[in-house]
Amino acid sequence: MPAVPGLASSFSPSSRLGERTLVLLTSLLATVFALTWAFRAKTACAGAPFDEFGRSLRFPSGDSHAIVPCYSDVMMLWIGRDIDRHVFPYIHGGIDSAGQLFGGVVEYPVLSGLLMWIGGIGAHTDLAFLEHSALILAPFAIAITVLLALMTRWWVLLWAATPPLVLYAFHNWELPVVFTAVAAVGVMAFGASVHPRTGRRRISLRTTAVVASVLLAIGFSLKIYPGFFVLPLAAYVLTGGHGPLVRRALDWTGAIRVAVAAVVTVALTQIPFMIAGFDGWRAALTFQGKREADNTTNSIWFWGLRHLTGGETNGYDSIVDVASPLLIVLGFAAAMWLGWKAYRDDGVFPWLGVAAAMLAAFMVFHKVHSPQYTLWILPFFVLLRVRWWWIAAYLVSDFTLDATIFRYLGFDVSDSPAPWWVLGGVNLGVWVHAAILLTGIVAFVRTPLREPLASYLRSAPPPAGPLTRLAASDATDARTWLGAPTLTRGDVTLRPLTASDASALAALISESDRELYRWTSPIPGTAHEATEWIVRALSDPARIPFAVLYGGRLVGTTSYYDVQAEHRSLAIGHTFYTPGTMGTQVNPAAKMLLLEHAFATCGATRVVWYTHESNARSRAAISKLGAEFEGLLRKHRRFGDGWRTTAQFAMTDDDWPGVRDELAMRSAR
Repeated sequence: MPAVPGLASSFSPSSRLGERTLVLLTSLLATVFALTWAFRAKTACAGAPFDEFGRSLRFPSGDSHAIVPCYSDVMMLWIGRDIDRHVFPYIHGGIDSAGQLFGGVVEYPVLSGLLMWIGGIGAHTDLAFLEHSALILAPFAIAITVLLALMTRWWVLLWAATPPLVLYAFHNWELPVVFTAVAAVGVMAFGASVHPRTGRRRISLRTTAVVASVLLAIGFSLKIYPGFFVLPLAAYVLTGGHGPLVRRALDWTGAIRVAVAAVVTVALTQIPFMIAGFDGWRAALTFQGKREADNTTNSIWFWGLRHLTGGETNGYDSIVDVASPLLIVLGFAAAMWLGWKAYRDDGVFPWLGVAAAMLAAFMVFHKVHSPQYTLWILPFFVLLRVRWWWIAAYLVSDFTLDATIFRYLGFDVSDSPAPWWVLGGVNLGVWVHAAILLTGIVAFVRTPLREPLASYLRSAPPPAGPLTRLAASDATDARTWLGAPTLTRGDVTLRPLTASDASALAALISESDRELYRWTSPIPGTAHEATEWIVRALSDPARIPFAVLYGGRLVGTTSYYDVQAEHRSLAIGHTFYTPGTMGTQVNPAAKMLLLEHAFATCGATRVVWYTHESNARSRAAISKLGAEFEGLLRKHRRFGDGWRTTAQFAMTDDDWPGVRDELAMRSAR
């Protein structure tokens, strides 16, 4: 396969660097703004005075009227998990009979616990812990923005410029795990993108998928969910990725390597903690296993099943403990089956869509659903061509949920009844989320990828971005090169034609004189026809129409057309004058102005005239300008109900100096 010239890839240099830089700059500025806002919102719950444990007395309520709740799990974890005592996580702790963790154990996988411990180093208050944690988390948000910008261009703003980043960036430790998932997709895209020198994919599918699997396994040791994506990734490798749409032998070796890479990575991150403090390591798992679907989980179980069982009864807990994992497994199986069906139909296993469907199943059926999980699903809204109203509905309901759930918890703790609008906001958020996620289990699998990600994974040159396409369109516009000047020589003036010229243009030629113009294109005879004629002329990006004035009165029209700036060539035509100007200096002066502007001002190399082979008057006039006859073009243009043979004349920049003086004298007579 030969190299692809001018490859437009975010993973290699290209002429489209300008748009890519603008996307990155805009999205990064939006991200920094969101992170700054997020930090300021959360610090409203922090600050002096502090108690003897370094807990701010303003925590957790802050300003109860603030639109963005200041409550943060990051600050909450300062007390109760021995972070404030700087105890290394898991090694010395466990879980007591009451289900409380102690000795440095946190309820998250080991790598998240390790990051929390690092955030606590040197901190002696919950505010300092929040500040240190923000310094750790912010680079992950920025890295996610960069990756999504390279893979989806302007769609990155769904991540960088919507409320979830403000609401949840420093609410919990989500950003590192989201980064691992997005980075795995980025690795797959980079490996499959076309190398500009070889024209082939940069890295083999097996190698790329193994690296992505390692990243997903690291994500598993941060917050579990990216580990699920190893299964569809292995299936993607098994079926040969985005190869030719033909049946291929299944690559069991590659799929097994992907799975083994994930298992080994998880083992390397978990085993040191298991050896150093098995009881502490196991305590985190035990805590999650015992956690109930209560009012802090925002799950469909608490806001749905609980009403059917009469409250949080033993029967309620038993049903949730069985139904939640069972439905998650069934959701995973359904996503994989739908992915395999798509592979049988289309020849490609849609691993990213299946991963999104699996995440949707986990989020909707898990007995714990925290608001910040929106950061998990949001990158899939960016990477997949999800319907805009799904995204809008999810984000609006998510903001509603976040703005009401913490108020609801405040009323619940105080044993005061929550207002209807608080309960309504929570229920709206929970059930709109659930509806979209349930639908997503099926729909995500068949949802196409956004560009340029889709092209990268196909090892194809991606299409140009919207601004690049706009710039290319502008570059082909005749006005970009030639402008739309007003040109004057003596009593003859050429100015841009406008819609207000319609009446005057329609009155140029009477019905009795129309036989004189039988070889030209249809000439407008009414104001309505003239308006349509002018609109068509102005709408053509390769044409610049002029009104020809003599003594201040409109006497005709002419145009630059077929303008090709790349080749510095153009045609002059669409010309007609009132009969009284024929044989006068008007046409020589008009052509003198057009040729002088084209050759001398704009650097044209070639000007062409086309006319009907039977139009003797026009052919004679063009020859008198100094243009050279180049031949006849058979069936060149539509003419009436048939075709016309066109006589072609041309003048080059080499011809112009010798023609100019004679034409200047003719136009002055």
